Amino acid sequence: MPPKATKVEDLREQCRSTGLDTTGNKADLVKRLKNQKKQKNREELSPGDQDDLKYDAILVTKSKTGSEEEMKKGELKVQKVRGEPFVCNRWGLDLAGLEECVGVLEEKTSALEERASAHKLRQCALKDEVNLLWDDVFTLTLCVPEYSRIRNRFISTFKRDKLNNATESDIDSIQEGNIMAHEGDAAVDALLYEGLNGRRDPSAFKELYGMHPADVVKIRHKETIKILNIHAGVRADSHKTGTDEFYRRFAEFVQLFEGSGCDESYLTAGSQYADVARAYWSILDCQRYQDCA
Repeated sequence: MPPKATKVEDLREQCRSTGLDTTGNKADLVKRLKNQKKQKNREELSPGDQDDLKYDAILVTKSKTGSEEEMKKGELKVQKVRGEPFVCNRWGLDLAGLEECVGVLEEKTSALEERASAHKLRQCALKDEVNLLWDDVFTLTLCVPEYSRIRNRFISTFKRDKLNNATESDIDSIQEGNIMAHEGDAAVDALLYEGLNGRRDPSAFKELYGMHPADVVKIRHKETIKILNIHAGVRADSHKTGTDEFYRRFAEFVQLFEGSGCDESYLTAGSQYADVARAYWSILDCQRYQDCA
């Protein structure tokens, strides 16, 4: 753009004020002022905006950083490039490293999932250990009352036979111990068949309790154990004979119970295992011995 002044004297005055040579004609003075203005514009540009003698800068490029609608979300900004104003949207540039960030997050997520899986396996193993401990506690709980009666019988019998000072309580303990010694105990007796030194006559156990000891040892239902014990007491009684109806009802109960997968919820499951529950109650209501009313 040429200087506004067109008079020679005004041009010389402009040159003089800016430190330029004032000699020459009008054309020389105008050229001198134009050159000075161009030099001033170059000095105002940043080093990155300076003209490259070999290469020109790429001002526009195409990159898959987002959809067209996403690219429209950013605000337009005015930015100077080589001293000239450009309108641009920098929001798309912020998405340039998005793929790499997603990859890093996916790796972290995978690592967390592996750790969670390991914790879950450990939790399952601990749960199995707890269940085994509860099984032991249950078995011990069943053993203690019955075993304590047998031991009370031993001491009370000693007082009666050797010390001749047995009390009424001792007589009761002896009677209770005698009953326990001749009654069945499926939960405890099933344990006699475990281990290398365990019993090897499961058929005898099944004659008493109606089920294999390996199956009985898994039962945690007191009512079911009670029925098995009742049958063993009747079956082993050497003074009384069980009724055919009692044995028939017991066999029906065992068949239905095993047919349900030994589901121990038959007394509370409603209609799902109503036949097992019916067979259970029928045994309790049945006449057990032939010589009993």
